[in-house]
Amino acid sequence: MKDETVYMIERIERALVLLAAFIEMDGDAHVPMYARLEAELERLQRAESTKDRARRLLSSYNRNGGLKAIADKNLSLSSSDGPFPYLGL
Repeated sequence: MKDETVYMIERIERALVLLAAFIEMDGDAHVPMYARLEAELERLQRAESTKDRARRLLSSYNRNGGLKAIADKNLSLSSSDGPFPYLGL
């Protein structure tokens, strides 16, 4: 999924450069499309940074984290893997 998001971010960035050139050549006709792609780019970047923050938080909750340690069996959503079918928080 991460590769797909990075790919979409790169495509939108290239499209924005192209639209910027069209806006310079043709005027305001392409401004609405530019604004839409700019908003989509911001949304994708924000979502990706949220995922990165979530991964960092989760990685801080490991067995070496002392009081923050979460047993691996508690990370499973299956009750057959341990006594707690939740995230163990």
